[in-house]
Amino acid sequence: MSGRNRVLGALFAIATATALTACGGGSGTSPSGASAAAPGRSALAKASGPVTVTLWHGLGGPAGEALQQEIDAFNKANQGRITVKASFQGSYADAIAKYSSAVRDKSTPTVMVSNDITTGYLRDAGQTVPAQAMAAANPGDLDLGRLRPAARNYYTAEGELLAVPLNTSMPLLYVNDALLARAGVDRSTLSTLDGVAAAARKVRTAVPGTKGIVQPFDGWWFEQLTAASGTPYCTPDNGRKADGATALSLTGDAQRKAIGTMAELYTEGVGLDTGTDGNAALSAFAAGKAAMMFNSSGAIGGLKESGMKGYSALPYPLSGPASDAGALIGGAAMWLDRVGHSDAEQVAAWKFISHMASAPVQERFAMASGYAPINTDVGASATWRDFLGKNKPYAVLDKQFADTPANTATSGCLSGAMSGVRDAIVPEMQRAFSGAEPLDKALTRAEKAATTKIDDYRKQAGQ
Repeated sequence: MSGRNRVLGALFAIATATALTACGGGSGTSPSGASAAAPGRSALAKASGPVTVTLWHGLGGPAGEALQQEIDAFNKANQGRITVKASFQGSYADAIAKYSSAVRDKSTPTVMVSNDITTGYLRDAGQTVPAQAMAAANPGDLDLGRLRPAARNYYTAEGELLAVPLNTSMPLLYVNDALLARAGVDRSTLSTLDGVAAAARKVRTAVPGTKGIVQPFDGWWFEQLTAASGTPYCTPDNGRKADGATALSLTGDAQRKAIGTMAELYTEGVGLDTGTDGNAALSAFAAGKAAMMFNSSGAIGGLKESGMKGYSALPYPLSGPASDAGALIGGAAMWLDRVGHSDAEQVAAWKFISHMASAPVQERFAMASGYAPINTDVGASATWRDFLGKNKPYAVLDKQFADTPANTATSGCLSGAMSGVRDAIVPEMQRAFSGAEPLDKALTRAEKAATTKIDDYRKQAGQ
């Protein structure tokens, strides 16, 4: 079995307990496909006829509709030259499963829109050409310097941008204005995790029957607490250098303090446990069952749909120094497949990716979908500034995105085992937060189990 095939099997053996055996794909390329020269604009100019670009994605609802509108606009502007055909593949998990099968069948799409957690796997699978190489070979299309540093940082390894972010979210702190006022909470204290914890206890005491805070219990939030403490989640260097991540780091002093701060709120009965579902946390917050909520910026749209009034969105609180700590991004990026796709097709796909990452498109897409724009030039738009003035939660998200330092801690862990890592951590953290197990024991067990997932992945991937 080739290295690429072992990677495919490793991802699904670890993340979904479904091992896929693949038999396609060549050899002799680096994980990112960088050994093959990226094609330039002349490849498209030499095409004998119109070029078709296929795109797979897992964006539903308003984001999916906004994506299709921009595809239609691109196709109209490039009629007779380039046609992009998009296909919704279900959830992100469904999409990456179908993609892995397509690698085996040698039928991958030209562009794969895949979520943040699949970054390590897609890098290792060796199917794609790095965005940095395409940008260098096609000057005049996308200027990578216009991408927000926090977004670019997440999809970069060994100093090379692997994929172009499309839709980017971040965690925020949502607060019920009236409940905080009743509890006498000074909102200026909510920029730190300790301040949020103190405020949650105040609410629990001052407003009988109301919890201080609610949050989902999926694995993303323990990664957020780690980044906000200024600590890498994986060693060494969050997997961003040549040898990649070899272990999970979950028991360092800064991490332990941050996770412990939240765990104590739950063991004291101050936090409301709604499980792993972010929508369940949103519903509880909208119903006034909790005065504060940690949730994705995507919850802005959900709160609007719920009809909730009288809430504010605030930046995700830090427990580490602002120069080193910050929030992690979520969302998805556009990966350009190299294997099985002609040079003309790759260049045509790059032109579409450049279109989607351009300032005008990112502004429209952000307004329609609720995600943050990834092009810094959007900030100069009068219509965007007017939009932010009328939509305060989006303004908070926009500023947090701009203020987040692009460093190792906020890059997130780059490992193809991340799905398995999350699966290993969440049950242990649920036991600790419910009081069923001491926190230090749970952290040690979670760290060991997650490190085993990483080690198994590396062995199966031949790393």
